[in-house]
Amino acid sequence: MLDLSEAPIKKSLITFAIPIIFSFVIQQLYLVVDTIMVGKFLGVDELAAVGNAASIIGVFLIISGGLEMGCEVLIARFIGEKQYQTIFRSSLGILLFASITAIILSSILILLQKPLFYLINIPTDLHGLTSDYLTFYSIGFIFIFLYDISRAILIAMGDTKIPSLVVLFTSILNVFLTLFFILELQMGVKGVAIATILAQLFGMLVTVMILRKRLKALPFAKEKFIFPKSEVFKLLTISYPLMIQQGVITGSMLILQALINPFGSQIISGYIAANKLIMLLMMITVGFCQTLTVFASVNIGAKKPERIQEAYRFCMKFVSFYVLAIVALDFFLAKPMVSIFIDEKQYPAAIAFGVTFLKYSCVMMLFYGWKNINESLLRGYAKMKSFLISNMSDLILRVAMAALLLPIFDLNSFWIANTIGTLIAFIVSMYFLKRLHILHVVNEKNNRFEEKI
Repeated sequence: MLDLSEAPIKKSLITFAIPIIFSFVIQQLYLVVDTIMVGKFLGVDELAAVGNAASIIGVFLIISGGLEMGCEVLIARFIGEKQYQTIFRSSLGILLFASITAIILSSILILLQKPLFYLINIPTDLHGLTSDYLTFYSIGFIFIFLYDISRAILIAMGDTKIPSLVVLFTSILNVFLTLFFILELQMGVKGVAIATILAQLFGMLVTVMILRKRLKALPFAKEKFIFPKSEVFKLLTISYPLMIQQGVITGSMLILQALINPFGSQIISGYIAANKLIMLLMMITVGFCQTLTVFASVNIGAKKPERIQEAYRFCMKFVSFYVLAIVALDFFLAKPMVSIFIDEKQYPAAIAFGVTFLKYSCVMMLFYGWKNINESLLRGYAKMKSFLISNMSDLILRVAMAALLLPIFDLNSFWIANTIGTLIAFIVSMYFLKRLHILHVVNEKNNRFEEKI
């Protein structure tokens, strides 16, 4: 495992980030392939049902995502402090807490699915298919939660290679199981859900087994397990802003989609294609942001703030050069890239809007990269309120500006709103970093450093 408090800074950041980026890209590609299989082999009704069910499931899995990211910050801090007994006890306690939470959430989802269908206006003829997928998928929540948490603990302990390989294998397994259940067993959307859950079960078993070996290898005194209330409370303190953030992201995306829907299917498809490309291209930046969060947490625990300063500067330079390369790629190759998703001859309006949106989002992407680096440092220092304010300012401003500018700039309002929102959020994130003295060069006396965090 990589020791982020001792290894050379640049080398450790790159080594740690590559498997994380690989995992993100694999997950994005799998989602695309899974969608294609449902649409091609089952039909539009099944695709609509799975899409609606996924929207509901996504709201519930916000909790898993928040716990996962919070767990990385907390365990990484303990790793830096070399509190091995606390790491062992906290890991078991968090896994137990996650299991109970998953069972409660899956029960709620199964019991309340019908009211939820009416709440989001799912057509009644899709209720049966949506219920089939949702019921089978929600039964596997416990596998998903344990898989996410155990993977997060391994990453916090300095191991990104094993989790990324498990993600790769489970994604491939998921594709083959989906084909088997759809084509051989003719199970429809039930088979799609079961395939996903079985793949997640496999991932959970592998990561839990590896985590068990890693925890047993830690140098700590064996004692009777007592549920770590204080550590779980710390986890929730770190995680709840992340859950709110994910909830706001989900809500803002729905509102933006509602604003663009009246322009028709071609504009919608161009918007979706451009955003898919932006998400895929920014995965490298997202991977470095997650790496910086873990790196900062470990070195806070190890009382080595000077390493964090150098890591921050390296990440900002890397993201700047990387995004400038993307800007050139987007500007000159926007049309061929959007055409991967859309037939230019059949849907010229979709291509035109997608290309315009992608080209003029370039400035936004630079501010977005800088903002994410700043926010990853706020997360690493566990300054969750500041992180939440910075992140939500971006999301809220994007939605508000798009709605206000729509009558004036028409479709151009979407990329203009994105740019203004990310610029202001970047300024807000810089304000918090300076106000909290996170970017202040501290001296070698640890007592001053401890006072600041």
